[in-house]
Amino acid sequence: MERFRDRYVDRKRLRQVGLMWNSLLPQYKPRCLPTEEITQLGIPRDRKVFFYSERIRMLYSASFGAVVDYVAQLELWEDIDAYLFDGTMDWVIAVTHEDAILCLGV
Repeated sequence: MERFRDRYVDRKRLRQVGLMWNSLLPQYKPRCLPTEEITQLGIPRDRKVFFYSERIRMLYSASFGAVVDYVAQLELWEDIDAYLFDGTMDWVIAVTHEDAILCLGV
């Protein structure tokens, strides 16, 4: 996660706002989509990804499809702030508690 933060996050801003997706470095202009559109990003369901849950500070390895299924079953009251990326870190999907996803490089 340190490598992820070094690449994408303005650490000074992070201290002020608390969530990494609110602290993306200015050169990144993420595309904002409704959470339901995560299935339409063209990422194969069997792609191995990392899933970082910022609220509980846990990093998981899973398939993209498993993460999509998890996100789809969340109830309205379940807040999530999480990040999906693969080993290249060339793309990131931030799943926010505001029922939106932020997509960089996807």
